[in-house]
Amino acid sequence: MTENGTEHKSPWTTIWYDPRGTIRYLVEHNPMQSFVLLIALGGVGNVLSYASSYGLADMIPFNQMIVFSFIAGPIGAFISLYLWSWFLGITTHLWGGQATKQGIRTSIAWSMAPVVYMLPLWGVKYILFRQELFSAEKPFMNAHEFLSGLAGLFEVIDVLISLFSFYILINAIAEVSGFSFWRSIGSIGAVILILTVPALFLIRFLMPM
Repeated sequence: MTENGTEHKSPWTTIWYDPRGTIRYLVEHNPMQSFVLLIALGGVGNVLSYASSYGLADMIPFNQMIVFSFIAGPIGAFISLYLWSWFLGITTHLWGGQATKQGIRTSIAWSMAPVVYMLPLWGVKYILFRQELFSAEKPFMNAHEFLSGLAGLFEVIDVLISLFSFYILINAIAEVSGFSFWRSIGSIGAVILILTVPALFLIRFLMPM
């Protein structure tokens, strides 16, 4: 894609090293680029991560868990997108931001790019660890030091990807709102509190005494 004779790289590339410039270009020229793909595949990646962290394969059959990931992931991601964009619209405007609804949604969508990039890694992890990847008990993995080491490395990668996704979101919201990096963190942090506190009360209420 070009603008005034200047060549621009794909946002799938530039989002890694220039998130603010990437979001600025997308919002101005094509805010819906890869929008559905990012949300749907990002949702799948998030559910797979949840399934691995909480041993979901111990609760439901493995095949059903995979189908669940590819159905519930995109649905949950779109619900989360509109919930987050609504609250971010409120908090950013309270702080004097000028972000549009579409600008915020584009920012959230592209913050999921690192998660989408890592989807092929789940195939590699499954080849190595099989169903133990999604189980709480991991006798085969624990019996092999090399596999245990690889599992630890993959966990570090997952954490780094989550942090970088958050970094992209902070910069993207800062760009579309006309904020500093720190004011963007404040706006996002307020939404986290708004969504987390009621969830904690609900969990506490539903927990058996």
